[in-house]
Amino acid sequence: MSNLEQIPVLTATAVFFISGILMMSFINIPFFVLLAFCLIMLTLTFSKRKKNFVFVLSLLFLCLGLGGLHLKNHLRPPRNHIALLDLQKAGNIQLGGIIDSDPTYGKRKINFVFKVKKIMSNGKSYDAQGKALVNIYSMGRFYYGDELILEGSLYRPFNFGNETNFSYRDYLQKQGISYILNVKKGNKIVFLADNGANPFKSLAFKLKHSFEDILKHKLWPVNSAVLSAIILGERQNFPEDIRRAFIQTGTAHIIAISGFNVGIVVFIFLIFLKAIGIKRKARYLVTIPILVIHMLAVGASASVVRATVMALIVLIAYLIEREPHIINSLSLAALIILAYNPLQIFDIGFQLSFISVLGIVILSPKILSLSRAFLCGLIPRMKGRKLKSSKVMLNSFAVSLAAWLATFGLVACYFRIISPVTILANLIIVPLVSLSIILGFILGLSAIACPQLAPPIAATTNFVLLFLFQAAFSLSRLPFAYFYF
Repeated sequence: MSNLEQIPVLTATAVFFISGILMMSFINIPFFVLLAFCLIMLTLTFSKRKKNFVFVLSLLFLCLGLGGLHLKNHLRPPRNHIALLDLQKAGNIQLGGIIDSDPTYGKRKINFVFKVKKIMSNGKSYDAQGKALVNIYSMGRFYYGDELILEGSLYRPFNFGNETNFSYRDYLQKQGISYILNVKKGNKIVFLADNGANPFKSLAFKLKHSFEDILKHKLWPVNSAVLSAIILGERQNFPEDIRRAFIQTGTAHIIAISGFNVGIVVFIFLIFLKAIGIKRKARYLVTIPILVIHMLAVGASASVVRATVMALIVLIAYLIEREPHIINSLSLAALIILAYNPLQIFDIGFQLSFISVLGIVILSPKILSLSRAFLCGLIPRMKGRKLKSSKVMLNSFAVSLAAWLATFGLVACYFRIISPVTILANLIIVPLVSLSIILGFILGLSAIACPQLAPPIAATTNFVLLFLFQAAFSLSRLPFAYFYF
């Protein structure tokens, strides 16, 4: 059997599909040329299905063409899409549509993603498609699924960046957002209906708000803001000094909801369901919808979708008593995300999320093996029980080093920072964050089921978070902990 045929099908499919997207971003091949190439590869795939090597090769080239075709199609919006319309010179304009995200309430404004259905300008009304980011500079309550007419000034996002090479315009474009609508005091806001919500997504947001209220009422303000960011993805009130300390120590990944956070959610609910006597397969069945609700509640970013898809695959594999394949699971997650939005391949969150997992899977076993060999050579008696007792520490070190090595280049390129202290910081900060998340969930459950237990749990959570912040500050102040360039 050839080496090509030994590669897992999903992995090879994902690699060629991604290569097609990347190729098309650098080379402008006409749409119909790509379409013809895909049809030829499709015909070849069916006609040579009995010849394994030719079949596999033609299938992979079909995936390559489909990746390029998908990006090409994604970048060709319908004629009535607002991205193609010049609306900045229209003055005050009215947009009709539906709130498509969970509204965020800041000190000066309320913002949300608005799915546009109609445009009204100069006495004319016409159908439209696309998304706009809405900023409302007045008081009010808005909910996901509300159908509104909003009046305001419309403009394209500024193409500004900063020292981290971040472009706000590119960021919004990857989310499918073409314009920003500013609705100031005095502008018209008309509420039409509230029937535009996905019931499952609406439930997720309601549960999220309930949990967020518990954290606000039970914890100190700073601790509530940090835990809301780590558990719920609500980062608008995250203290800047704590954020900077996490960035400098290379542990900013704990702020973004990712595989680390999703893994803890799975662990907590499986333990809870086991404690109340739910059988093993039933536990997996109950956890699956919980994971989907969690994904929707925290915003379904690329890292969350990747982690959720992988967790769902593992749970389903256990249900049907099959051994999950991590690389295949990662490949399927990438295909799902890119099938929805191929521009995510250029998003730093997508890149860091997938590369860190690949690094952990590929590098950590080798690092672990070398570490054990080094310790046994350094301390000949360190075998058997003594080596087993250090297993957890060695595993943590191997995972931390593997993730750092895998993402080192990307982090340096995007954020202009190198953090040698990262390996040590992960060994200290990650366990503290894990404990904080677990305590946060226990606090939420106790506040509902047994309010008398909430105060001592809240006090413990406050103490652990305070210790976490001090650890982050202390590590960031170590000599040569980080370098900006």
